[in-house]
Amino acid sequence: MSKNYLLNQSVKKIFTIILLLPIIIQLVLINMVQSVSDERVYYFIFAIFALLYLPYFYWLNIVVQFLINHPNKYFNLKLTNFKVSLILNIIVMFNFIFFVAYSFNLVFKGGEPSNEIFLFVGLIQFIGVLSFSYTSYFISKLILTIELKRNVYFNEIISNLVVFSFPPIALWSIHNKIKQIQSLN
Repeated sequence: MSKNYLLNQSVKKIFTIILLLPIIIQLVLINMVQSVSDERVYYFIFAIFALLYLPYFYWLNIVVQFLINHPNKYFNLKLTNFKVSLILNIIVMFNFIFFVAYSFNLVFKGGEPSNEIFLFVGLIQFIGVLSFSYTSYFISKLILTIELKRNVYFNEIISNLVVFSFPPIALWSIHNKIKQIQSLN
C-alpha cells in the first residue's frame, strides 16, 4: 500500500499546511482586494483565493485513495461517485468564490446583482450541499467500515457526519484516524 507525503505527516503539520497557511494568505489577499481598482487584477486575486482551497480537496482524495486500497470486503460504495462528488465540490467552491467577487464588485460600483444570478447561484449551492453531504457520508462510512471490520449503517455514522461538516475538525479527526489505521498495518 503506497502512502502519500501528506499521509505521513503529523496532524499539526497537515492542519498548518492545509488550513492555517491558506487562511493567513486569504487574509492578506482580502486586504489587497480592497485597494485594487483594475477588475482583471481584482478577479485574479479572487482566483488565487479560490485556489487556496484545493489542498483540502487533494488531501481528501489521497485519504480516500489510501483507505479504498485498505483490504475491506464490507464497503460497497463506488469510488467513481466519490470522485464526481469531489469535483462537484470544487466547482461549487469556485462558483461561490466568484459570486462573492462579483457581488463585492457590484457593491463597490453602487449596483446590485440580479435575482436570476441569486437563483442560479442558489441552485448550484444546493447541489454543493448535496455533494458535500455525499462526500462526508462516503468518508465516514469508509473509515467506520475499516475500523469495525463489518457492514455499518447510517445511524452508526451520524456522529462522524456531524464532525465532518466542519472542515477543520474533519481534517483533525480524519487524519488521526488515518494515523491509527496506518499504525495497525
